Amino acid sequence: MIIVFSILGAVIIALSAVLIAAAIMGKPLKVNPSRKLDGVNDDVQNALWYSSISANSHNTQMWSVKLYPNENRLQISIDDTRVLGVADPEKREAYISLGCYIETMSVAFNAYGYDTQIQCSDLSVQVTYSKRANAAVDNSKLALIDKRHTDKSAFSNNQIKQDTVNALLGKYSALSLYQNGNENFAYIKQISMNAITVQSANQAYRDELAEWMRFSDKEAAAKLDGITADMIGLKGIVKTFYYWTTTRESAKGDKFAQQGIDTAKKQLNNCGAFAVITGGNTFEEIINVGRMTQAFWFDCAENNIAVQPFSAALETQPFCSSIQNDLGVAAPVQMILRLGYVDSYGTNSGLRRNLSDYIEVVK
Repeated sequence: MIIVFSILGAVIIALSAVLIAAAIMGKPLKVNPSRKLDGVNDDVQNALWYSSISANSHNTQMWSVKLYPNENRLQISIDDTRVLGVADPEKREAYISLGCYIETMSVAFNAYGYDTQIQCSDLSVQVTYSKRANAAVDNSKLALIDKRHTDKSAFSNNQIKQDTVNALLGKYSALSLYQNGNENFAYIKQISMNAITVQSANQAYRDELAEWMRFSDKEAAAKLDGITADMIGLKGIVKTFYYWTTTRESAKGDKFAQQGIDTAKKQLNNCGAFAVITGGNTFEEIINVGRMTQAFWFDCAENNIAVQPFSAALETQPFCSSIQNDLGVAAPVQMILRLGYVDSYGTNSGLRRNLSDYIEVVK
């Protein structure tokens, strides 16, 4: 009997040690990428750092930047090696991500006391900046950039407050907002679920997604991009066991795909509204869609409304061909966002590359 209790005690101690270790390993990832750019002043370096904390597909951070500090000018384009060739072969979402980056840059430079002028040309964006006299740093704008993030958790099914809806619709002419219980809400929910099911059956899509997933904090800290456990809402012991049990190869399999479908179903069944943003298909028009998406997201963050992009229906046939007509909107649908209230708004993971990884300083 004593031997039995001794063995049981040893097992309990060992199990407790494993759980404690798992909890410690499951803490949120903290990284500190470099903001250093040779020959660039601190305010501009910091503004460029905050610019990178913008929405973008799969956290690929597909922007490529040339900085001309002597001319107070930037040229920004897409890094084709970071485009999602399967999910986004026409680069629509890449250009939207670029627009999000440009809008965040405008806010960040403004926070550091700079006015910006933005012009699109030849599949790139030109940004010039000029310092305002005696301008103080606006920390509230920087805090808003830090606050905004993608939330993949279950939201409240409560509708968005009507006065907030009215203010947002009044501000953004290309925005439609469908509350939980609305016929178009049910339609978006259904086609999103259908599109995710189709997408998940596509092995090429699975393979591409797996390449941008990160399967340990060590890998995430080394690459400074991609989708981490933190970003998909896993915390503590759950995060640790996810990293212990999931590999890049297993993420390409049927079981992981089914888990993705189940997660999407839970997300779609738990939200207060869908926001739809429309716009034309030229480069400049899609950049403007991205800018509007980011600005709208900042407004949502100010109102503690959680946001998750839900793009599957815009990436998959036949849904992407019919959605504009089915919703009865005047222009092509370019973004679908899941909205809702949450008990705790959460934080941005801040996983971003070193500035020197993608910014070339030209003197």
